[in-house]
Amino acid sequence: MTLAPIWRTRLYATGGSLLAVWIGFAVAQQELFWPLLFLAGIGALLVIRLQSLPLATVLLGMALLGYIVGNRGFAQPYIANSLPLLPAELALLVGGVILIVQCAFRREPPFRRDALNLALLAWIIICACRFFFDVRLYGFTAIRDFATVYYAGFFFLAQEAMREPAGRRFLTGCLLAGCALLPLTEFLSEQFPGFFLNTLTLRGTPLIYYKGDLIGTFMAAGAVLFFMRFEARRQWWALVLSLGLIGAALATNNRASMLGLMVVTAWLALGGRWRFAAVQAVAGTGAVICLLLAAYLTGKSWVQTPLNGVYERVISLTDPLGQGNYSSDDAFNKGDNNLFRYVWWRAVVDETWGQNPYLGLGFGHDLADRFVQEYLPEAGEEFSTRSPHNVLLTLFGRTGAAGVLSFLLVTAVMAQRTWRAIRREPPENAGMWCGAWVILVSACFGVVLEGPMGAVVFWIALGVANSASVMEEPLAEAAPAVALAEPTVAA
Repeated sequence: MTLAPIWRTRLYATGGSLLAVWIGFAVAQQELFWPLLFLAGIGALLVIRLQSLPLATVLLGMALLGYIVGNRGFAQPYIANSLPLLPAELALLVGGVILIVQCAFRREPPFRRDALNLALLAWIIICACRFFFDVRLYGFTAIRDFATVYYAGFFFLAQEAMREPAGRRFLTGCLLAGCALLPLTEFLSEQFPGFFLNTLTLRGTPLIYYKGDLIGTFMAAGAVLFFMRFEARRQWWALVLSLGLIGAALATNNRASMLGLMVVTAWLALGGRWRFAAVQAVAGTGAVICLLLAAYLTGKSWVQTPLNGVYERVISLTDPLGQGNYSSDDAFNKGDNNLFRYVWWRAVVDETWGQNPYLGLGFGHDLADRFVQEYLPEAGEEFSTRSPHNVLLTLFGRTGAAGVLSFLLVTAVMAQRTWRAIRREPPENAGMWCGAWVILVSACFGVVLEGPMGAVVFWIALGVANSASVMEEPLAEAAPAVALAEPTVAA
């Protein structure tokens, strides 16, 4: 039996009215979990209805844009008061469930059988075994520290999204769009802090709030991506954006991004892609001449120009103990920063080596305790940072030699795949690998992969790069066969 249209309309109207009253009551009581969940469900249905991209792919693209443009602000809001589910964890949970269901229907594992996938799985399994014993001792603190490992799940979600060409274009476009928008939003946040801190908020938390070192890191990674796009397509606007992002990255006063940019520039040049280094040299020489000429015309010394700050930041990279004297406003505290890292790194190595060098001190252990006693005894409980500004030492402290050596195996496979991409694959593939390396180099001097702001972007970029390179392998293997067949066809 079917209902008449009039009764169907009345039932829908009654159900919708009751639902609206219930949602209004929940919002008035500040119980936002179910209203937000309902809103998310409606949004998901609209996304599925209006476009052809899978929901998991859309979530990955939103995470890329959110963590690049919103940065620390996007990472902070809780989905609900009673449920500590942050945006990265929500995307990982929903995308992971979808991936497992799809793989079950296809009767295949949620990973590929290539070297990077297998090395990454080995690292995750080793760290998970350590976490199994730590979570019973440290509870939620161990879960928070284990985020360094479980964020790697975005690598597998990105690979799944790359199955379709539309997914690849969407994720690459979101990454490029985020990097292109970052200088503008960062400039606006400095010019209008009241709007970003007090108005553009969600439940009192700013939606756009920047972590200084990540701004330069994402700008440097975006510079490589846009230049490789210029090499592939000869789009001059991409070259302009690349140079603009390099200048903006230098202006952020972040040395790790400068080092990451140096590393990938040298790597590209050694692999035969020397244009990126040449363009930087020409543009840098022009900028230096203009600054020196402006200083001469205004009667200033070159020390009073931004050149002195860039010079001292580069020199400070060779001063691990912070013994140099730096006079510029941009670099006056770099010596203290170097000493800060050296003391903390030594404290982590000594403590881990003395107590458990093979399996580490565990997820949840306070890696800052000995450092604070030695370097900042007056800080006490006010010092809240838990990671020693180096992802390798974080892993050594948490998981010992087993965890850090397995992660070094992952980086070794990354290096091999990056070199092959630079030498043999299209420029955009090489650019994605190099962009991931910029973030990884920065992670060796800051808190990058330990939090979602840098980790989500890194693992998605790495998954996109690996999947794109895997797609190129059949083409590279088939090319010689096609070349040999051409004379036969001609004959």
